[in-house]
Amino acid sequence: MAFDYAKSRATAERLIGRFGQAGAIKRTTDSGPAYGPAYDPTVTTTNYACTLVVIDIALDKIDGTLIEATDKMAYVSTSGLAIDITTADFIEVGGVEHAIKIVRPLNPAGTVVLWEVVFTV
Repeated sequence: MAFDYAKSRATAERLIGRFGQAGAIKRTTDSGPAYGPAYDPTVTTTNYACTLVVIDIALDKIDGTLIEATDKMAYVSTSGLAIDITTADFIEVGGVEHAIKIVRPLNPAGTVVLWEVVFTV
């Protein structure tokens, strides 16, 4: 019998929705001529609304190089999120935009349950 990760995803969505806060994933894209004499790309930023919970990073994970003591982690719900988060994106928490350092999905058996995002504060 296979484990039903869709139930885990629904539980994560429900708990993050109940105890989390509204945020956004901001993605910037370029379009138009990017090379040559007509270099003039159009830069577009799109906000993808999300719900997230911000937590402190465990002390044993802080290495002082990639993960610093001032960094935070967010668990981002998959509910209503139309994109896969990347380190090229930014995360908005409490109206403040932060650079994403590390992002990874909790993705057992191909079902994204939630996103773990480490960001600079």
